[in-house]
Amino acid sequence: MRQEFPHIRPFEEENDIYWWNTGWDALKVNQLAQAERIFKKLALAQPEHFDGYYGLALVYQRRRRLADAILFADEAIRLAEILFPQGDLDPITVEELKTFRAQLGPAA
Repeated sequence: MRQEFPHIRPFEEENDIYWWNTGWDALKVNQLAQAERIFKKLALAQPEHFDGYYGLALVYQRRRRLADAILFADEAIRLAEILFPQGDLDPITVEELKTFRAQLGPAA
């Protein structure tokens, strides 16, 4: 991802909410290539937050790239579980991520 978007620096972007909303909108209308690009940017810009990774997991699930979906879903959960004890995340969000991950099946 870093080679694809070398201009994006961690924690220096202010587009993360815009990227989440735009990526989600692209995903809803099945524009998977666009959603993937946007969620990659989000993951690079906010590497300690789960949103970009979760978005990529959703894209790869739709593309039937389950190994990639599992990889990014696991990373999203790992990051969400760090944020939750700090009070930065609703417990429902963590459970939703885990439910999504369980739907993907066991790791390959």
